[in-house]
Order: sequence, then C-alpha cells, then structure tokens
Amino acid sequence: MAWVWDLPRETEFDADFDYKASAPMDFTEYLSDKPIDASLLPVFRSRSKLSRFKKLHCPPFSASIAIDSTWKTIIEQFVPPSRVQFLPIRLIARGEICDDYMWVIPFDRVTCIDKDKSVVTRKHETPNRTLIFGVHSIVHFPDCLGNLHLARDNQKLSHMVVSNGLKEALSSTGQDSPFYRPEDVETLDSLLRIRRKSHLS
Repeated sequence: MAWVWDLPRETEFDADFDYKASAPMDFTEYLSDKPIDASLLPVFRSRSKLSRFKKLHCPPFSASIAIDSTWKTIIEQFVPPSRVQFLPIRLIARGEICDDYMWVIPFDRVTCIDKDKSVVTRKHETPNRTLIFGVHSIVHFPDCLGNLHLARDNQKLSHMVVSNGLKEALSSTGQDSPFYRPEDVETLDSLLRIRRKSHLS
C-alpha cells in the first residue's frame, strides 16, 4: 500500500520558515520535480529547545518534510539518486544553530488520490489534469505507487507517499509518527469542519 508521509504527530513544538533569512527562496521549492539550486539554504526558527528536535529523525518543520542523515541513508537504499534530492536546511532553535537536517525532495509524480472516491472540496479540472486544492477525506487507488518507493501525487503536490517497504525501514529506527493511512490523514478541510461543528454546538 501507499502510506502518506505527512508532518509527524509531535505537534507540541515545531520550526517556522524564516523567509527573510532564506531569501531568495519562497518556500515552495521543496515541491519541485527537478533538482533545485544546492546553494540555497532554507532557514527555520523555533522557540523550542534544539534537544527536542534531535530526538527525532523527522521533526516538525512548518509544512515541509525534514529528515536527518539516518533516514537519508535508508531512503538512498530504496530511491535512485537521480530521483531524489536532499537539500540541507538550517535550524535555529533558541539561538542554537543546527545543520543536521535536510529537505527530502522526490522527483517522481503519481496519481494516488482517487478524486471520485475521496471527498474533494476544491479542485480545478482541465481535459489533461485535475488539481486538488482542498480535500476532506482521502482514498488512494490500489497499488498507485507501482514499483516506486517515494513520490508526490501529481494532483496535490503536498501529498507525499511512500511504499510499505520504505515506511517499515524508516519506522524501524524508532519513529513512525509521520506515516498515515490515507483515511487517517487530518486534512485542513477536515480540521476546519471539526472546528465549525465545535463552534456551533
């Protein structure tokens, strides 16, 4: 099956993208399907202690996926180097600077989200492609990854998926909090709907 690789469940702390320090980046580069300028250095800042991040191989970094060298080594066993980029990022946590993390940028694109069985709230359709901007619940096509182990959905680029094999290899390091079954993903639309119900009750 294809697992969704999303932000880890450790939500009590995170790091925010620093637009000024990261200029000329605009924060969407991690969605690229081709190598990006390796001289660019995304910078993130956090009010939490660095030690909290160092306990995780994949700590929470705004809306993007950040990993350490342990997970990089594992991914390299599954994904050809021509199909993924590991871009170093900088974390400044309470003044402590850490350069141990990197963005994982897969170049492959697949159609995993079944737009007819999922509850899609906002989309743009053309004869050649559907772009999904909002979704309440997600259903995947069976075996949508094929022989791939890491990819993004070409309808919704923020939706990154991993094979069961790669997920199990990464989880064996002691952290499985970033991986979700499609039906368990907390989407922005589902969270907003819960908040509206809570407000009305």
